[in-house]
Amino acid sequence: MDRPERRIAIASCREASPTATGATPVFTDVDPTTLCVTDQLVMEAVTDRTRAVMPVLFGGRAVNLSGVRKELVGRDISIVEDAAHAFGSRNGARRVGTTGDLTCFSFGPIKNLTCGQGGVVIPRSLTEAATLRRLRMLGVVQSQAERGQTTSYGVEGFGLRYQMSGINATIGLVQLDHFDKAETTRRILWRAYRRALAALDGVRLVDVDVDRSVPHLCQILIPNRDGVHKQMKARGVGVGVHYPPNHLQPAFARWRCDLPATEQVGREVLTLPFHQHLSENDIDQVVTALGQALKTAGAASCARP
Repeated sequence: MDRPERRIAIASCREASPTATGATPVFTDVDPTTLCVTDQLVMEAVTDRTRAVMPVLFGGRAVNLSGVRKELVGRDISIVEDAAHAFGSRNGARRVGTTGDLTCFSFGPIKNLTCGQGGVVIPRSLTEAATLRRLRMLGVVQSQAERGQTTSYGVEGFGLRYQMSGINATIGLVQLDHFDKAETTRRILWRAYRRALAALDGVRLVDVDVDRSVPHLCQILIPNRDGVHKQMKARGVGVGVHYPPNHLQPAFARWRCDLPATEQVGREVLTLPFHQHLSENDIDQVVTALGQALKTAGAASCARP
């Protein structure tokens, strides 16, 4: 933290939480077939002031930085994985979160594993674990059990109220007992989408590496996305857009840069309904509606002067 300016390379189109630390975010472009970063794109963004890179494991797909890890470590650059989408996915033969990087999971309502609300950070050392415990509880260093045995406690620095409640943790533990089924079902359903979408012209499915990932999203890239989105909503299909590019948001205007692949994806990406409680019949209905929406939106676009 003693460098003149801290820079953190944000390796996706999503989040810029480093600004909360006073660091300068440096956005990178993505591979348009996966919506994830590559090791080459990371290294193009790294400078002597870079303190960390933050690959987003988008849609559940692991990001393999093993080819540049040694160089990053040699330059004292940390890898912080945003694995909000990727609980259960694998990077090679190893589960995400066991590869030695600082890894952050989200257990929100729609994630692969949910506890209602909350998340987990996988630290790399006992020191990091102690720091994270302090940060999540207003800077207090003693655990709840330890505080219950004394008349005082110590606050050693900055902290936030981010601790997970016992209720949320209990929900997560029950979900974890059934995760194998959720993992299998998500892969089956994603493959069902892949088969059904193959019949539609002009639709590109975003590759999540389904054999190694636990898919969190099913996304397509299409022309006239806004028109198709409108048509799908009119048909009662819950589509979405994940995500509008962060580097174009007003909050990050001072760090705006040209990211052509990200910006193209931002105009074309559409998220289809996806969760483990769907049936293959549901997927057929979604894809049928999509085919109709593509025709209607395309006709409307051609009719404009």
